Amino acid sequence: MHEAGEVARLGDPGEVARIERDHCLDHPAEAADLAIVFGNRIAVAGMAQAAASLFLERHVPRLLVTGGATPGGPATEAGVIADAIVALGVPRDALILEHQATHTGENVTLSLPLLAAAGLLAARRVFCIGLFCTGRRYAMTLHRHWPAPAKRCRAVEYGPVRRGAWHLDPRARARVLGEVAKVPRYLAAGHIAEWPPPPPAPI
Repeated sequence: MHEAGEVARLGDPGEVARIERDHCLDHPAEAADLAIVFGNRIAVAGMAQAAASLFLERHVPRLLVTGGATPGGPATEAGVIADAIVALGVPRDALILEHQATHTGENVTLSLPLLAAAGLLAARRVFCIGLFCTGRRYAMTLHRHWPAPAKRCRAVEYGPVRRGAWHLDPRARARVLGEVAKVPRYLAAGHIAEWPPPPPAPI
């Protein structure tokens, strides 16, 4: 079978489930102080829907959207996604926009001063909204620079990059496995921090 053959390339069916469990994080909606939307141009509608849902269902009072200018249009990623969020009924004054970031680390480091100015650095729980298969890395990047709040993730599926099916499409499989491979490299380089953090050593 086609599916069995593709799964075999990953080792076994349990490996697909393990990758989804460990990297493609999608936590249930719950009360939080903030949601951070990690910008991109390939899943704008899904990103906007995920963010707007958290706000309109009163799980979060503020949304920070981060992402600078990238190929694909003159507007920033943050601006494009913000417009889509507002079109879904979220008031623009509920948004904080960061327009300069060019990678995930900058999504966080350039956003922190904006959060400080908004009085949000005391947040106790933060949602990371981003592309499916990157949830763990988003949270680990946030934890590296802002360890205090609890982190939760909402995964946005797009195209063939979908839970339970990504391993059947060559491009989707390459995208997911590429993200998985980044985690140990980025940990070794100090770009991200272990998350969830390991339990404290026994005294």
